[in-house]
Formats: sequence, C-alpha cells, structure tokens
Amino acid sequence: MNCRGLPVGSPFPPRTAAHRKGFTLIELLVVIAIIALLIALLLVAVQKVREASNRLVCVNNLKQLMLGLSSYHDAQGAYPPAFRNPNNFQSGWGWGAILLPYLEQQPLYDKLAVATTDFGGNVVVCWPEMVPDKLSQTPLKVFRCASDDGPDQNRFRYLHGMSNYRAVSGPASAPVLLVNYDHGGAMYQNSRIRMADILDGSSQTVALGECSYDEKDFKWAALWSGMVGLSDSGAVYISCVMWHLDQDSAQINGPAPQAFSSRHPAGVSFGYCDGSVRFLRNGLDPEKVRYLAGRNDGVVIDFDS
Repeated sequence: MNCRGLPVGSPFPPRTAAHRKGFTLIELLVVIAIIALLIALLLVAVQKVREASNRLVCVNNLKQLMLGLSSYHDAQGAYPPAFRNPNNFQSGWGWGAILLPYLEQQPLYDKLAVATTDFGGNVVVCWPEMVPDKLSQTPLKVFRCASDDGPDQNRFRYLHGMSNYRAVSGPASAPVLLVNYDHGGAMYQNSRIRMADILDGSSQTVALGECSYDEKDFKWAALWSGMVGLSDSGAVYISCVMWHLDQDSAQINGPAPQAFSSRHPAGVSFGYCDGSVRFLRNGLDPEKVRYLAGRNDGVVIDFDS
C-alpha cells in the first residue's frame, strides 16, 4: 500500500481534483435535466387541473343561468325572449338583463330600468353612454367562462359587458332579417315560448351555448345586456344575445365567427331546457347538433349513447 491507500501498482489512477470536478458537472447536468422534465410534467398536470376547475366553473355558470330561466318561466309563464324591442331591429334588452332579478342582481336590474325602458332608449345603436351610469359595462362572473381570457368589455360589440353565453334561437336562419322571426328554438326576438311548446322534450332542446372571444380568430362572444342594434356596415347584431345552429355555427368550435365555441379542449358546454348542462365534443355531426336547437322537430338525439 502506498501513502494514498492504493496498492502499489494499482491499475486505477488516483482521482484528482480535475476528475472530481468533471464528474460533478456531469452529475449536475443529469440532475438539471431530470428537474426540467419533472417541471414540464408538473406544468402539464397543473394546466389540466386548472382547466378542469375552469370547466367546472363554466358548467356551474350555465346551471345558474338555466335555473334563472326556469325561475323566470315559473314566474312569467314562458321563457324570456332572446332580446326585447319594439318590433324593429333597433337595440333591445337581452335575456341576460331580463334575468338579472333571478341571478341575485335585482339592484342592477333596477338601476338599469330594464322593466320600464328600452335598451339605450330604443336607439339605432346603443353605446354604454346611453345606459344609466354605463352599467351595461358591469363585469358579471356568471356570464363569463373561466377559461376565456377576453376583456371585461366586448370590443367587437361597442364595449358593453362581455358574455360567453348566448341563446340558441333554433335550427333555422331567416333568408333575410325578419322582425320576430321564429327560428324554431326556445328563445328569439320578442318570443314567449312555454315549456308546453317544447314538444321534443326539455331534455332534447338546448337553450344556451358557449361562445368564445378571440380577436385573432374573429370570435365575437356575446353581451349580457342586450342587442346593440346596427353595425357600421348596417348589419344587425342579433348575435349579441342569440344565434341559430345553422350548418356553419352547428360545427362545435367551427371556424364561423358566430359558431358556438369555447376555450375548453375538445368541446363546448350547452344548457338544456330541463336545466341540465352537457358537453358536446368537437367533430359531432352538425346536422344532428341542429336537431338539439329545435323545440318541435320530432327527432331524438342522444350523443351520450
């Protein structure tokens, strides 16, 4: 044995400081790589947990809204109209504003004078300045999907308060914009649809669906307050509060600006007239989805089977 504790003539050279440093760097790089991998896996897990939580919030929002619709029906004998105005295509209070007393928002409802006035005073285009204290800009969580990161005011719709939920007016679109046109669903302009009118059954008829806000992809979302009236081009903004499930918008998360869409992976939540909320996944046959919008088409669709 020599003074270093190695047998004389040992084939293993002593570990110098340089060797020890080299092995330490390699070990450190391995540890860093493992930590980076664990962080990546943790981030994926956190994102999944956050989205699951957001989706649960969104479902609860829709359940509250559907409960509000049911309570309104019990009190008034019919569902509220998608929007209310004096038989023209000027601005009008939407179903969201009409439901405020049934969503624990009676003070806001009273301040807006929804029961006694027209939205903005029945103007051609309603701006927030035309509403008492600009209260139509009020952020209301019950109308916001937690996964949607859009602003509190909808920049596509004259800066009124954002909503990620819109009435499903039916499966039919009018050839032109017609006053009080019955799209075949539970809510449309100045409608008064009773539960007894939904002959397909409340569990087979959707009333509300999600709509996302995405400026890049021109997804316009909706408003809780009402239909603002005319756009700069003269088009009518009925999509502020309602839209039909036509061939384009019946494509779940489809490319149409008014398609029912969400930031949830793989699908969109809809509220049914029986108060239930169901998640419809991307890729479903649009023709079958359209049947869910009609209250009296005689077709039963079960996407759960």
